[in-house]
Formats: sequence, C-alpha cells, structure tokens
Amino acid sequence: MALYRNADYTDPYSAGAVVLPLGSALHVGVSAEEAASDRFAVVLENCYATPTADSDGPVRFFLIQNRCPSNSRLVKVEESGPSLPGRFTILVNLFSGDYDTIYLHCSLSMCDPTQASCSQTCRSRVSRSISLENRMTIGPISWEKTAKRMT
Repeated sequence: MALYRNADYTDPYSAGAVVLPLGSALHVGVSAEEAASDRFAVVLENCYATPTADSDGPVRFFLIQNRCPSNSRLVKVEESGPSLPGRFTILVNLFSGDYDTIYLHCSLSMCDPTQASCSQTCRSRVSRSISLENRMTIGPISWEKTAKRMT
C-alpha cells in the first residue's frame, strides 16, 4: 500500500510520516507483488482509518466497506476488481475535526479478472476469492494546521 501526491499515481510519498494540506486529496494505491498478480486482480474489500496504528482499535472510520465507498462525496474508488492495483482517493478534511493523525488499513482479496464476481460492484455476499488474512497499514498521516491570522 502506498500514498501518492497525484491522481495519476506516479509520484509516491516517501516512507514515513506524511503531512498534507487540509482539504487536499490523498491518493492510495494497493497492489500485490506476488507471482499470482499476473493472473489475479486486487479487489478492495474494506479500508478504514484509525487514530492509532492499532488496526483493531475501537475507533474506526470506514472508507470502503464490502467494496463500497462509505461516502461517495469523500471517497472515490478509482480501480478495484478487474484491474491491478486497487486505487482510491479520500479528502483529508474527512478527519480534521476529530484527530491530528490517522492510519489507513485495508483488507483485500484477489480474484480472476475474467469472472463476473471480480468487480468493484458493491455487495453484501462474499463470493469465492483468495482472501489475504493480514491487513495492510500505512501511516501516520496528518495535515497542516491553518495558521492564525495576525491583525
């Protein structure tokens, strides 16, 4: 999983903490670098943010749940399903009122892109796919505080 500066996913942030301007878009790319990735596509199943690095913590803000964006105004799934990698964009101001730092966690599955079940389509049933047991985590991500105006 990587964070990108631009919408064409060609300029990744360096590893470590990322600080973004408030109101900016954060582009997230998720891919598998396995031999099977030539035959399988990445499907974003669930992605969420937490205020700590603990992916099992009690506070979770779902961005993608059951392959569906939680709020289509703030989360845009750009690629998931028949393409590799999975990609989505979130607006940084989604969390600005409550937390100074967030961590992103994603679970994904891999599927045969020639099958109808391998799509970005939101769904309530889980079909056959290769599930990855471990969640991927990236962060911390924080945003610039607005400077106070001098009068």
